[in-house]
Amino acid sequence: MKLFILDDDVNTFEHVIDVIQRYLNYPYTQALSIANIVHNAGQCVVKESDEEIILYLLENMRGEGLNLKTES
Repeated sequence: MKLFILDDDVNTFEHVIDVIQRYLNYPYTQALSIANIVHNAGQCVVKESDEEIILYLLENMRGEGLNLKTES
């Protein structure tokens, strides 16, 4: 299962980067790169894992205000 972050007009780059770093444990430069891809392409796959992990991340990262979707 895949987890995508989707672009929105609500969250700042700094907030998206912070959430990526806290929940996915990615370094700042990788989180910044993801935020830029989301902004420019409209979405980015941020994690591919089993359903339990993706659903945990989906719930918690949505709780932080991010716009997300999953795909099998």
